[in-house]
Amino acid sequence: MELSGGVLIEGYGLTEASPVTHANPLDKTMKTVKIGSIGVPWPDTEAKIVDLNTGKELKIGEIGELIVKGPQVMKGYWKMQKETANTLKDGWLYTGNIAKEDEDGFFYIVDRKKDILKYKGYSVYPREVEDVLYEHPAVKLCAIVGKPDKESGERYP
Repeated sequence: MELSGGVLIEGYGLTEASPVTHANPLDKTMKTVKIGSIGVPWPDTEAKIVDLNTGKELKIGEIGELIVKGPQVMKGYWKMQKETANTLKDGWLYTGNIAKEDEDGFFYIVDRKKDILKYKGYSVYPREVEDVLYEHPAVKLCAIVGKPDKESGERYP
């Protein structure tokens, strides 16, 4: 912000809901901005976090899939009925992003649904493990990748 003189904020959008669904406030003082958050839903846009298995809406702070509804959400994938049915349900776009909402209505992306690893019945988010590894001074780059395992579901090689 010092170099450009502009206000830079984090936001969130995806091809299926372009251009954007969430953004932090445009606040040069940064008092109403939450660093690390994708912000709050745009006007006329609804968002909620739902359970990955049941689709039931979760409580504040719980981690699940981010779903959105609004005028910017696509009508469907061109000539791809099955994919459309899996992604759009009752007007809600299932984003495939794992997220949480805080008590102020700000949303945070935790990981991608496709990246979740199953270990002994638990959902493990590679990004959370990577964030811990990055705290060690000897780690410059890392990536967590699951490997199929008959006993645990997936394991880290």
